[in-house]
Amino acid sequence: MRKTTVLLMLVLLFDASMAQNTPHELVENAKALFAAKDYAQALNLTETALRMDSSLEQAWLLRGKILFTSGMLRDAYQSFDRATQLDVSDAEAWNFKGIVLVAMRRYNDSLRCFDAAIQADPMNYEAWTNKGNTLVSMGMLDDALSAFERAIIINQTYTGAWIGKGMALYYQERYHEALAMYERALQLDPGNPNALRNKGLALQKLGMNKEAEEAFRAAELNQKR
Repeated sequence: MRKTTVLLMLVLLFDASMAQNTPHELVENAKALFAAKDYAQALNLTETALRMDSSLEQAWLLRGKILFTSGMLRDAYQSFDRATQLDVSDAEAWNFKGIVLVAMRRYNDSLRCFDAAIQADPMNYEAWTNKGNTLVSMGMLDDALSAFERAIIINQTYTGAWIGKGMALYYQERYHEALAMYERALQLDPGNPNALRNKGLALQKLGMNKEAEEAFRAAELNQKR
């Protein structure tokens, strides 16, 4: 009974301390909880901040990230949409809004979001890469290659852009070139399961079945780690 009473007092003290925080402080605390993968408490603090100040764009952005991580796509979209309404220059919010739309298979709408992210921040290599991946899904391979190449110019160490470029080349049946892109990605991130899996597919197309099986096995092992 005494232990239960102590725990209850700690919870009450925690709630009281949170009540004294400003909305900005609550969001900063929520960011730390989100980074620690305590999504429920992070969401609780974020929504508390929004009840105090519904115009806090960073709170809507964080709420969207939490909900997206939790698989709640529609609610996440609404949060990112609100964030972009409050700050049209927030490239990160536009980028995440586009990611959610891709997950919802609304590719044309997602492209508009990635373009808005790039307009807000032309050096946003993640938005360029996400645009490229979306264009691959739409079969617009030449445009996708241009987007990936732009991302690589901005950041030559971003593995996702090399893998994406490899995918576009693969679908153009340029298997040797695709393989070179996956090898470059693996130089940057030797255990990347996506690069290894795609490398296996390219090797299969080149008739290198033994090497392909080795790549697939390595991808499976690294996926489990």
